[in-house]
Amino acid sequence: MRKIVFFTLAVIIICAVTSPASAALPTLPSGKENPLPILYPELNGKVAPPLVTEGLRATYYATTKNGESLIQTDVVALDGSLAATSTTLYIQGPLGYMRPLSVSSFGSIVPAGCGDFWCDPGILKKAKERSDNDVVIVRAPLEVNGEVYQAIRFEIKREGTRYIMTYDENTGLLIHHRYDILSADGTSTDTGILQIRNTREVEIPWEGGTVPGWIRAGKKVTYQGQTLYQIPGSADVPLPLTLTVEFASVLKESSVLKSTVQDQSTTWPSSTTVSGVYQLMGFWLPEVALKIDEVGEIDADPDTGMIVSAVQNDDELIVLEMTNGNDYQKLLSYDKNTGQLLGSYEEQVTEPMTGTVQKTALELMG
Repeated sequence: MRKIVFFTLAVIIICAVTSPASAALPTLPSGKENPLPILYPELNGKVAPPLVTEGLRATYYATTKNGESLIQTDVVALDGSLAATSTTLYIQGPLGYMRPLSVSSFGSIVPAGCGDFWCDPGILKKAKERSDNDVVIVRAPLEVNGEVYQAIRFEIKREGTRYIMTYDENTGLLIHHRYDILSADGTSTDTGILQIRNTREVEIPWEGGTVPGWIRAGKKVTYQGQTLYQIPGSADVPLPLTLTVEFASVLKESSVLKSTVQDQSTTWPSSTTVSGVYQLMGFWLPEVALKIDEVGEIDADPDTGMIVSAVQNDDELIVLEMTNGNDYQKLLSYDKNTGQLLGSYEEQVTEPMTGTVQKTALELMG
């Protein structure tokens, strides 16, 4: 039982590491803030470059002190000079299959000219090369995954962190990113390295839409349930959970959510996520999604192996499933009339040697 508790705490620690510190600057896929708008304030007023479309997903291979992972950032809505993004971290489970760390997901509303994995190419082409104590900007070809990019590299020191962002100058795509947490003497105490793997359009079976009318800034909803550890030959060990979600802000096509989890003894630090109209497995569904009656597979991700399907779609419920088909499954149930999330269920193998399975179920209260 001790190992299972450690696994749960490790997930929460990773969440704290990857969650963005604030909304003052746009995020990077690592969750760190991107300082480029400090150098180029005009980025805050730019629209998204042609590369960036609603439903676009960028996948990065990442190495940090916590190990190797895949990080995926989705563009879930575009609204003029703003872009809504949602990021999820995937790790290899005990059986070798990828699975999401749901509690490590984060999201933000970012300037469309400088998002999580892109920057306006017009600004990049005008940037002048320089080298001083705090800022280094250089241009050089860079080969990533067999493709050669005309790259521009920014190295910026700010508030005890060294940020390195390398972009494709022609499209604005972030192709390489590194951060170093620096000690007082300038040595690195923590490093993360991310490299682009690919971009693709997620298969969204609806187009357009807006945030449901029942959502408003300041509204709170509460879910109650439990995490259950099933160990063959042992009694089940249920742990009660309460999830409180507040809509921190609401735009036409997206909403920012502040979530807090409480168990029997602890209220964990809140996390910030985003839901948008071009998103699968989000916190709500837009009205246009409720008009679709099909069931079956919707999207298959080639990098994580995750398959999203509609497993139920009737007059009362839409139930979406995300699974790797082996040792991970997540189900989200939505009200067919309103698009509100009514409940969630997540099941995953945590210790294959003992056959231990972790099951977490939550249900909307009130």
